[in-house]
Amino acid sequence: MLLSPQLVSSLIGVAIAAIIFFLVRRDHLQPKQAFRWFFVALAVALLGFYPSVIDRVGIFLGIAYPPVIPLILGLGAALVKILLMDIERNNMNVTIDRTVQKLAILETEIEQLKKKSSN
Repeated sequence: MLLSPQLVSSLIGVAIAAIIFFLVRRDHLQPKQAFRWFFVALAVALLGFYPSVIDRVGIFLGIAYPPVIPLILGLGAALVKILLMDIERNNMNVTIDRTVQKLAILETEIEQLKKKSSN
């Protein structure tokens, strides 16, 4: 028995929504981030239930092969997410470097105070 692509994508969207809901309830995912993922799950489910929407959008935009639209949008979203993750990692590295520098300064000051108090 072969499943239709429409049914499979609908099930994937519903599964993603259920997983996101579970992660939010268990505090593994913050509501701010969950909102974006719920939107993704909703979009996948809607496109699974109504695949003709992509065909209409493709015709409207003049795209010869409309099924490529979700792939391009998904790839674009993944690239933006990777860029945002790199920016966040860079900001965290800067914060860590500054914290290490402050700690080193404080340790030096403590050692100098110990030397003064022992003399």
